[in-house]
Amino acid sequence: MTLDDAIQLESSQRQHFDTIIFNEQRDRVTEESILCRFALLKPKIFRDGDQWCVLYGDDLHSGIAGFGKSPRAAIMEWNAAWDAPIANKGTK
Repeated sequence: MTLDDAIQLESSQRQHFDTIIFNEQRDRVTEESILCRFALLKPKIFRDGDQWCVLYGDDLHSGIAGFGKSPRAAIMEWNAAWDAPIANKGTK
């Protein structure tokens, strides 16, 4: 292996490591923002059969809900539902 090959390999490894660190930081910031929304809005969280439910609003029909096998999974689904557009059922 030449010196140029070693330098190129080190640069490639450093770039790969930087990408991994960036992705981990991005994921951490994303999760923190989701949990901040949850903490700020204080939706109800409760067991519903064999799942957890997170509900913001009075009921499932008019509120925003998420379900999951764990409280965290339900929070993540609730967050996705928060950002989803309203589905217009029965309209063209």
